[in-house]
Amino acid sequence: MKTLFVTSELFPYNKTGGLGDVCAWLPRALKKAGIDIRYIMPAFPSILQQFTELTPVYKFENKFKAKEINIYKGTIKGNPIKFYLVEVPEFFLRAGSPYSDTCGNPWGDNYLRYACFSWVAAQFADGKIDDWTPDVIHANDWMTGLVPVYLEILKRKNPDIKTSSVITIHNLAFQGVYPFSIYEDLDIPNYMFNEDGLEFYRQVSFLKGGISFADKITTVSPTYASEIQTNEFGCGLQGTLVKRRDALTGILNGVDYSIWNPETDKNIKENYNQNTVAQGKKINKEYLQSKLGILKNSKVPLFGILSRLTEQKGIDILIDSIPAILMNNVQLVIMGTDQGNYLPRLKNIARQYPEQFAVVDFDEDFSHQVIAGCDVLINPARFEPCGLTQMFAMRYGTIPFTRKTGGLADSIIDANFQNTIVSNTATGFLFDNYSVHDFIYGINRILNTFKNEKKIWDRIIKQAMNQNFSWDKSAAEYIDLYNTQLNLIK
Repeated sequence: MKTLFVTSELFPYNKTGGLGDVCAWLPRALKKAGIDIRYIMPAFPSILQQFTELTPVYKFENKFKAKEINIYKGTIKGNPIKFYLVEVPEFFLRAGSPYSDTCGNPWGDNYLRYACFSWVAAQFADGKIDDWTPDVIHANDWMTGLVPVYLEILKRKNPDIKTSSVITIHNLAFQGVYPFSIYEDLDIPNYMFNEDGLEFYRQVSFLKGGISFADKITTVSPTYASEIQTNEFGCGLQGTLVKRRDALTGILNGVDYSIWNPETDKNIKENYNQNTVAQGKKINKEYLQSKLGILKNSKVPLFGILSRLTEQKGIDILIDSIPAILMNNVQLVIMGTDQGNYLPRLKNIARQYPEQFAVVDFDEDFSHQVIAGCDVLINPARFEPCGLTQMFAMRYGTIPFTRKTGGLADSIIDANFQNTIVSNTATGFLFDNYSVHDFIYGINRILNTFKNEKKIWDRIIKQAMNQNFSWDKSAAEYIDLYNTQLNLIK
């Protein structure tokens, strides 16, 4: 089976969040399982510099206000997957992130940049590019939301095209919504602008287009697939998702244990496994405390947060809870990228509690040390499509404490004394309602277990470390999905 994997992000070359991680690891697992999978990406500077040689494959002219669109093919050392790069210098050869300038301002022509990229990806279905025709084109999030739209246009012109489309929703909150005035630049027929197509309250939604026309839709966890069909989590697209529920599947993301493994991790002070976790955690905790400049004491519970600092991640209720948390003789470290002007408030609180509380900017390598050194990893998310840090944490014997939502609910078994403690299946702690009250109540549950129930705490650690969130499991589900769709078309 041949699959073209369409993404704007790829760890470690250009990543703004979990999308880059997933797009790095899932294709490798699919390749390992026998899928002929290839990437297609914009030729961003950070991607281009990874290649020592690129071969020209195809060229389009005078499309999307670009003089030329060049497609190149190449490989990156150490990566088993072939790449196609879409070169449009006026669109992609820019400093900044894939979506914004160096000051964080979104590019005004993002709609044109990603429409062009999506259109090129869809053109692979007609067999003219590189003599390689994918059975499946797999799009990811709003940036590639128009791939199924352009593929549908091709199919209506040429019924012999049999390529299927899949789109994965990594976060429904980001939809690529633009004014109707840009529609004429997209080269999409007017009949597709309606409530069953790209129309979203008289605006154009790239993601809605993908959801409306893809053969299959996936999300990154089963619970999130259910949640986004409700008014609370549907972000205005719940009606469309309910209509397409028969095409919608939730597949839990996975973890690359060659990177996230305390036994072999080169980014932590002391390696350890299930048998040596107590000593390993102690050494890593004391090292982390020293690096952060907080009081060095392995017996004090150390809570950590590894997250974008946004309302989605629950930073608002966390900030309101910090004084109450620190009153319990605990320590707290927050590592993240500020996306909501929370950092000044957090640093002000940290100055009030210099021995207990530290705030640091996100650093990919040091994030491993934060997870290895903390006792508990917190994610009080308002919503969370999947989440990855709770899976990382469990492998490192760091107990996750999260809200019961999305992939957090699918990956963590709450330490409930009535059943999961007795049956020795608990892997973390969950709370239900998005409120300071319920969050603090959960913190108190954790502290009671940590301080007074050491045997139970140690059992939860061992059970958490024993969980398997390998990408091999997720890849098998995607392959079943691909096969199902191909069988439907044949």
